[in-house]
Amino acid sequence: PVPQADAKKMLQKMLSLPLCRSKGSSSLILRAAPRFLSSSIAPRSPCANGSRLDRGSFPAVSNAVAATSWHGLVSRQLSTGSSEEAYFERCKAEAEAGIAEAMFELGMCHLAGRGCPMDEKAAVDWYQRAADLGHMEAQYNLGVCHYYGRGISPRNPAEAVKWYQKAAEKGHTAAEYALGMCYEKGRGVDKDTNKAIEIFAKAADHGDAAAQFKLGECFYYGRSGLEENFEKAAQLFSLAADQGLAKAQYQLGLCHYYGQGVESSESKAAHLFLRAATSGHPQAEYQIASCYYSGRGVEKSLDKAVEWFEKAASQSHPVAQYSLGQCYYYGRGVAKDEDKALQFYRMAASQGHAQAKYWLGIILQQKQQSKA
Repeated sequence: PVPQADAKKMLQKMLSLPLCRSKGSSSLILRAAPRFLSSSIAPRSPCANGSRLDRGSFPAVSNAVAATSWHGLVSRQLSTGSSEEAYFERCKAEAEAGIAEAMFELGMCHLAGRGCPMDEKAAVDWYQRAADLGHMEAQYNLGVCHYYGRGISPRNPAEAVKWYQKAAEKGHTAAEYALGMCYEKGRGVDKDTNKAIEIFAKAADHGDAAAQFKLGECFYYGRSGLEENFEKAAQLFSLAADQGLAKAQYQLGLCHYYGQGVESSESKAAHLFLRAATSGHPQAEYQIASCYYSGRGVEKSLDKAVEWFEKAASQSHPVAQYSLGQCYYYGRGVAKDEDKALQFYRMAASQGHAQAKYWLGIILQQKQQSKA
């Protein structure tokens, strides 16, 4: 892990990096939709013990229950044992009295269906009222709703940019990241990759894991106007990985595996793959399975290899499906089973995996010959 003070100095230095012209297209794939809030710790949906989870990336409005920042209001609700209906009525009374925070909370109730029917349009109405009063998180959520057209028709990226900008100016890191994506993609604003990098760097400096990862990708691939720099990429991946971002853990694992910007270490790579795989990252699941299969960075274990191949295969990872087919065909880590091998070869072949198609053909030909 990079010490916090060193991390801040590193990122501040990166903010002053000169930009160069990128070759070819500088656009990147939007790997995760803007998060629904929050710059603070986000709670799980109400439960008896009021447990909380660290914030992460949430791809859609429908997941907002898990990603909502409640600023302690949920803990008060849970500790007093009040029902969702009572909490809704309390928020409604305070919102109608003009309290911006209550307006925001009421919007979240409508969005998640807490104490009331789920109603995205009503949620947007209350976000708008709170946003007009300067509520930072309502401004961000309103931006997300405009961007995706949730509770609003038609979707309006330009209006989303407006509200992302307002929230970002108040230091909302998820809004900064979302605004950077808009500039990078040219959605709701003229495309400006230099501006996008400046915003990503600012969000990364503020500790946003997604922005740290994004900026790391730009250095890793030499995209969006930045020179390829594996060392800076690995440093940024490390910052994001320390915050539990699975894709950053996976990417940092690859850096260690291939010795890109960091020392080459199969054991460190395997450790990072396992961390990311435990969070359900399919590529990491495949990579740690491969490590167990070959004994690279970990003690060889065909049983564990099959376990992780199965997890990755269940997420439609074609190479994992093919590898699992091989395990069943040869009886490695599992009992030999040609029918199951055929099943996994079919799965991988349907996704275009060339070797799976070859083995599928071999087995089918053998079956035909045996019948003849």
